Amino acid sequence: MSSVAPVNSELPTLHHLNNSVSQRILWLLEELSIEYNLKLYSRDPITLRAPPSLATVSPLGKSPVLVTTDKGTLTESSAIAAYLLSKFDSKDLFERTNWLRDEMLTSFAGTTMGPLLLIEILTDIAEDKVWWPISLPVRWVRQAIHKNISGPELRKGLVWLESELGTEDWFGGKKLSRADIMIIWPLDLMSQKGWIDIQKEFPKLGAWRERVIERPAWKRAIAKGNGYDLAKW
Repeated sequence: MSSVAPVNSELPTLHHLNNSVSQRILWLLEELSIEYNLKLYSRDPITLRAPPSLATVSPLGKSPVLVTTDKGTLTESSAIAAYLLSKFDSKDLFERTNWLRDEMLTSFAGTTMGPLLLIEILTDIAEDKVWWPISLPVRWVRQAIHKNISGPELRKGLVWLESELGTEDWFGGKKLSRADIMIIWPLDLMSQKGWIDIQKEFPKLGAWRERVIERPAWKRAIAKGNGYDLAKW
């Protein structure tokens, strides 16, 4: 369950930014079926940056931010997910026995794919924001970077992810894991931006992503959030 107002100080509070990585934490909260407070923030329609009010919760001014009742204010999706699972997964809904593999996959989503996706985002923005004729050389640079650096590395990562998924439904095997929560963001970003046709090029990952978006908890998280349109980045 969630509430936007009033805030119950005895519950964790998720400070959630639209069209952001915070969507996966909202999904996790719904999978755990716990009560929580939900505070929504919207990006500036021109700059797409988070509003200044988010910086009053955390000096980083980014989302997700989880204000807890026992561990203070938490940032970073992987840390927030680890906290929520350790505190609230009393029914063992998530696979947590193979913690080292889960940490490897979780770290991969952020430390390996994250910088590559940032390159793609920044070069996309650079091409979109400059005027012609300067946009032409910027486009050539972006295309060269994608062709020779970020594109091949992203595909290499997706090949590895597909091999790690194997024949299982989830990266945790029969059950979801923290890795599943973390991996959905990079795959959603690449799919919505049209950088890679995951369904065609990586059918196992494509089927995994379809299973995610068909889960009732994912649908509830989308309904409770305030937008998840990554194509406009």
